[in-house]
Amino acid sequence: MSVDRHADSVESRFQAALTAGAKSDQTIGMAVSGGGDSLALMQLAARFRAADKLCVISIDHGLRSEAKDEIALVFAQAKALGIDHTVVQWAWDGKGNLQAAAREGRWAAVRDWATMHNLHEVWFGHTEDDQVETLLMRLARGSGIDGLTAMYPLTQRDGLRVFRPLLGLARADLRAWLRSQNIAWSEDPSNDDPRFDRVRARQMFAQLETLGMTRKRLLQTVDHMQAAHLSLQQAALGFANRHVRQDAGDLILAPQALDLEKADAPRRVMAAAFSWVGSRSYRPRFEQLMETVVQARKGATVTLGGCIMTPDEGGAVRLMREAAATSPTVRLHHDAGHPAGVFWDHRWFLEGPLRDDLTFKALGAGIKECPDWRASGMPRASLLASPSVWLGDRLIAAPLAGLSGGWSARIVADFHRSAFAIED
Repeated sequence: MSVDRHADSVESRFQAALTAGAKSDQTIGMAVSGGGDSLALMQLAARFRAADKLCVISIDHGLRSEAKDEIALVFAQAKALGIDHTVVQWAWDGKGNLQAAAREGRWAAVRDWATMHNLHEVWFGHTEDDQVETLLMRLARGSGIDGLTAMYPLTQRDGLRVFRPLLGLARADLRAWLRSQNIAWSEDPSNDDPRFDRVRARQMFAQLETLGMTRKRLLQTVDHMQAAHLSLQQAALGFANRHVRQDAGDLILAPQALDLEKADAPRRVMAAAFSWVGSRSYRPRFEQLMETVVQARKGATVTLGGCIMTPDEGGAVRLMREAAATSPTVRLHHDAGHPAGVFWDHRWFLEGPLRDDLTFKALGAGIKECPDWRASGMPRASLLASPSVWLGDRLIAAPLAGLSGGWSARIVADFHRSAFAIED
């Protein structure tokens, strides 16, 4: 456990974390669920920053009836502090693992909200306990260095600074501080449900301590893994700067980046490339990655993870988004108080004359209505997966294919700046 267990030291340790990692001259976004950790984050932040420099988002997953009351608690406390509060709805599409989908849905909601409100830094309420639990879960899965880094206090993700100022504080200390300040919080019953890996990891920790796997030693392991991981990421970034070029939403990988037989850097770069182009947070399986690159080096056009890899000039390959792997986004009942833009396929932000019932999707067959698409200089296959705006069956705009219609499209974060950021 932490050496200092006194609740009255929480504020000084939080302030020290801010001094070490936060930027003081900009508005900060915070993800607050209504649980003790995130409410402590909001309440502590309000003691050290002006209310007009803070704003809060809560995600309603629609999975538990209690969530409405939890979010109402956040709203009441945020209002009392003078902090702007936004609620975003998220619905599971029934695909894949629910916990993983909810995690990705939360991040996407936070990222989109931050970008729409011109925020450059977001804070999360992960604690020292979360760090230990994350390490134990990843040990159980046989994770390598990347997984065993657990969580960093300060990272970059999708062009945002992600800060975890509570990562050096224990959950028990935060609860004690909340009680001392007469601040209420909600308890999520799923935090005690043994069906979830994190709960089982928490329950297992007491037994591991008897074997010498104390909190202090586990956190030392995280520190060692983070140092190793940072070195590998820096090497990969340097390699990518030399051998990977971004062309709008595509990546051009030089021949040197295709040799995955021995060194870590090209493997790391290739995996990051597929994740970035495919708009996925996880990497393809190594065996699939290797086979795909082997076939591309032989001159074949191959697909993997929502991406198309095809030979390019001089022995290079071009990695493109696969149009069929994208999903349309429909913007209904536009709120005129929000900026005139919409996110599509996790990487693109489109700005233009919003109106109700527009659909944003891959251009696809609509390229036939773009007679000047060749002037873009982009391959036809790339443009098929580029963002376009539709009203029913009528193409309104395809910015990359030469049909502006008053719209523009930009990548939210470029490959080199975002793909090698230190992410959890």
